[in-house]
Amino acid sequence: MRKLLTAAAVIAVATAGACSSAPEQKEGKSPEASMLGLEVRGDAEVEKYDLNGDGEADDWRYYVRKGAKDVPKDQRPRLLARQDLDLNFDTTPDVRRHFNEQGTVVREEMDLDFDGKFDAIDYYSDGALFRRDLALNFAGSPSIIKFYNEAQLARKERDTNGDGKMDTIEYYEGGKLVRIGEDRDGDGKPDVYTEVDQGESSGEGGG
Repeated sequence: MRKLLTAAAVIAVATAGACSSAPEQKEGKSPEASMLGLEVRGDAEVEKYDLNGDGEADDWRYYVRKGAKDVPKDQRPRLLARQDLDLNFDTTPDVRRHFNEQGTVVREEMDLDFDGKFDAIDYYSDGALFRRDLALNFAGSPSIIKFYNEAQLARKERDTNGDGKMDTIEYYEGGKLVRIGEDRDGDGKPDVYTEVDQGESSGEGGG
């Protein structure tokens, strides 16, 4: 049986391993990390780090040179564009983080069941999470999409029958479920809405 991690658990481990204050990436390395080498892959310079001392790379950091074309490449600022992390030390990345030119995470992809495929994707704007895609059916396409407003869950879309289309939409206010819409004819729009009794509703917060 494959081990399954929640998105929150993967993020927590990735954050600890990268020694960062997510979603903003800092360039400092964790005390136990050792640099294995530097290689060029396309336009990127890749630094490889060993986080657990087994001699294998667990942390890959992709740097690119940004700046005016009339400035020699080696004189342009060197910016972190991507970071891959291997959380279970099988040499395959389980977390992939993408950064903007300010060094802030804009997208984070996670392999929740360690099968080599990314099952969850978090999207950030100005450092704040605004969307999370979850392929909990592990079929590649999202089966749940969550939308956030100021770190609180605002809407959740579900594909309940596995046809690749979102057929149930949950609406939240203040982190609490207030209404559910169902698409029963498959046209992509809710046909039936159900108001949720606030006495029975439970909030999900930012999860």
